[in-house]
Amino acid sequence: MPGRQKIIILVLHLLLLLPSLALALRQGDQFPALTGKLLSGGDFEFKQLEGKPILIKIGTTWCPACEEQSADIKKLDTFLDQHQIQYVEVFVQESAATVERFLNHQKYRSPDVAVLDSGTIARELNIYTIPRVILVDKNFLVARDGAPLGDKALKTQLQQMLTGK
Repeated sequence: MPGRQKIIILVLHLLLLLPSLALALRQGDQFPALTGKLLSGGDFEFKQLEGKPILIKIGTTWCPACEEQSADIKKLDTFLDQHQIQYVEVFVQESAATVERFLNHQKYRSPDVAVLDSGTIARELNIYTIPRVILVDKNFLVARDGAPLGDKALKTQLQQMLTGK
């Protein structure tokens, strides 16, 4: 019986891990033609940013790990500006009023574009955990898709994206 219990526990753990392993994007993939809503209510198409390097953070206003990622992004303010990297923050299942309050009172870098996602973007990108950090190069190819990064690791990944390494 103990051997059988170990197998059942192992299978359950694998089933729980599968969603986090099933990232929608691989390095070198074309970034999908996704759309979301701007705080103003207008539509936003990610394709509008083609030709520019993009840092995308997907999260919420209430998530502590998302706040930590925002703090790490804030440390890269100068770097992002110098390299004209577009910072897009996607807020999953959040109202415009909640996001506006958050952005007006936060101590972090405000995104160049704040996108409201009713769940469509999260489903398209297989978002099961937040925050999620995606880097898209100027050719609109995915350079990285994954879990949060500290400021130094994020800067390294951004530099690699910019140099094509």
